[in-house]
Amino acid sequence: MPRRIWKETGMSDHLLYELNPAESMVAPFNERQIVATLALTCEAGAENGWRLENEWDSTRLKWDHVTGVGPLGSLTLALGRLPARFDAWVFCLVLPAGVRVSFSEESPDGWQRLGECTRGVGARMEITHPRLANNPTGLRAEFAAEAELQGPGQVSLQWWGVADRDLLARLAGARPMFDPAWPGLIKPAAEWGEPAFARGLLFAAEDLPALRTKADHPVWRAHVSAMEERARNTLTNRPEERIGDYLPWSDYRYLREREQGQEPWFSEPVLCALVGLLRRDESLIRHALRFLMSFVHTTHWCQSAESRTRGSTWDQRCFIEEMATTTCALVFDWLYFALTDRARDLVRVALWDKRVSIIQRDMVKWEYVHTMNQGPWFCRARILAGLVMEPAWPRVKPYVDQAYADLREGMDNYLLDDGGVDEGVGYFSVTLQGVLPGLMAYARGRDLPVAEVLPPKLARCGNFVAIMSAMAPGKVLLDGDNTNERFTGDLVALMASLYPRDIYAQLARATLLPRPGDSYYRQYMIDGPFAFIAGPTELPEPRSIVPQFGRLPQTGQLTSRREVAPGRTVRVHVSGCKARASHTHYDKGGFTVELDEAVVLIDRGQVRYDDSRSHGMKRSAWHNVLTPLSPAGEALDQNLATVAVIPEGEGDAQSLHARVDLAAVWRDAMSACVREFESDDPGCLTIIDCGELRAPGNLAFHLQTRRPWTLDQAGKCAVLAIPGWRMEVAMPWADEIGQATEGIDLRLESVWHLQATTRARTVFELRTTLRFFPEV
Repeated sequence: MPRRIWKETGMSDHLLYELNPAESMVAPFNERQIVATLALTCEAGAENGWRLENEWDSTRLKWDHVTGVGPLGSLTLALGRLPARFDAWVFCLVLPAGVRVSFSEESPDGWQRLGECTRGVGARMEITHPRLANNPTGLRAEFAAEAELQGPGQVSLQWWGVADRDLLARLAGARPMFDPAWPGLIKPAAEWGEPAFARGLLFAAEDLPALRTKADHPVWRAHVSAMEERARNTLTNRPEERIGDYLPWSDYRYLREREQGQEPWFSEPVLCALVGLLRRDESLIRHALRFLMSFVHTTHWCQSAESRTRGSTWDQRCFIEEMATTTCALVFDWLYFALTDRARDLVRVALWDKRVSIIQRDMVKWEYVHTMNQGPWFCRARILAGLVMEPAWPRVKPYVDQAYADLREGMDNYLLDDGGVDEGVGYFSVTLQGVLPGLMAYARGRDLPVAEVLPPKLARCGNFVAIMSAMAPGKVLLDGDNTNERFTGDLVALMASLYPRDIYAQLARATLLPRPGDSYYRQYMIDGPFAFIAGPTELPEPRSIVPQFGRLPQTGQLTSRREVAPGRTVRVHVSGCKARASHTHYDKGGFTVELDEAVVLIDRGQVRYDDSRSHGMKRSAWHNVLTPLSPAGEALDQNLATVAVIPEGEGDAQSLHARVDLAAVWRDAMSACVREFESDDPGCLTIIDCGELRAPGNLAFHLQTRRPWTLDQAGKCAVLAIPGWRMEVAMPWADEIGQATEGIDLRLESVWHLQATTRARTVFELRTTLRFFPEV
């Protein structure tokens, strides 16, 4: 039975955590400090490893395996006395597809079911049921599998709460209305005069003629046209209608259902302002100003009440505050001439109250942000907003200088000595997209050459970019939590300007707008303006920059590019990591293969974090690795790398010899494990997996492709045909070879998973040979 939180003589009041006057949490599962105080009972419905684990942003109900359709387990919460005015329950959770949940309410009369069961959709949902009893004493959620599920899984609990539905409806009807003309704040166009900037963060008003000429240059014409199209597509939007307590946002992990389906405001105001200045377009300029006033009149610059809950200290970190501040600082700077003095003061106060207090809090509260991408990124807004306020508020200058110092410290920690990062190209791109404009603005604001403010290790990043590039110019490898196959944002063009003698100029043109596809990261970026403002006017036609052989000894990446015939290339890439890498997958020793510009043995990458399948994308079996199998036949996952796992080796135009020790990431299952890559002929690669299991067991060799194989069980080999190539994989050690479509990749497309298995053994040495045949 659950532990009760009241005495025999009567109930105590249940502590509530107010989201708004009409809704409160009774169980904030996102706040681990509070979860520890809740009266919870977790009970398994089967022998499946059902358990409760607290994460930084939710509480997870996890299981290791599912034996079939039926109960998974339950969670019971004991309640204290609740106010009678709350007439409904609200359950906020992420339920995987194939799992259902039913809720019950306990009263002195016993348990009663709350409505019908709800089926999971793999994304965040809110389940609402009327409250049945005046004095409920408990809530219970019962979970069951209604489909055959693969491998381990989890339910993510955000919070359970109560609602006063009548008050909620009245609050929704009481939202204030705002005049799109913003009288007294946006000047009439006749009073604008010539553009005059607040500070000139990235360029000055007198630079506009040169930028207008650049906009018509053949290199930049399509890029500017893409920005203009996006800007003009927003002219039908009425941002005033979306002003509320929180900013519109597109990542649903921490959004209420009623707040979903709205596009963020971060990119379009900047595009409207910049293109409006370039084209001398009053409608675009005025639209950017309307967005700016809508920001100013939004109560909180975060995504939802979960970051502002009364009685809770949980936060998502200041991502939204940082992006809002960057947007407002740029628009305020460029369109300063069109604002009244009162509006200018409103913007400055909003930047300080809704930005500095929150970002500065996270910078001093969370020490870890100074060791990864977040801290340097957050400093961009501190610098831009501080600089734009300095002319009116000169005492803000020390805050700007401290932000720059924090940025430099954070980048020194984030960038490794070989110029790489531990988070893959996706996070590298979004981080540098934030850092570089902040550094350029700081250099302008302090009248310094930009070269003097750049972190020293930044000059070494060209090698990382080259090694982590795919063979097709502008495309990248999908190491870690990368959700895009291309460079995102303005990174490459900016680096081409800052480091004109490095490899960036050879690649930059392939990264300009319009770029095919989209990315989860784009919601975190204002992509387009920075490349145009600061990128080189002239850029050559792009070409592949992948080196013949390259190795990142601190980042833990190794690559080889060789010709098997004139103009026909085989590229092999091997992945490792630094100790305790962030945003990493359980894929150390994994490899990918490109034939010419086609990625053949793939890394699946990552999907949106608000998709429940994102957790499974890290699985070892969904990468090109060797894994032990559990007694139930399921592939085990690697352990987190607590020490560096670095591929060693050498290579040239003819050969590749590489080795990676994987004992650290298989420490629970193996006492030794090494993977070697041997090739003296570009058309043939042998992979040698050797080691010792801690207990006898089966092993599985995994390969991921977007096409099915032709299997030869007798010959113990598999053949993959793609346009222009045939690849053969010989596995003489295999006892069984099978394949199936299993899981997805970053495109949300099914992936073919080949698995070759051995019978039980303790010591192993498996030699797998890959042969590559170009077709005429």
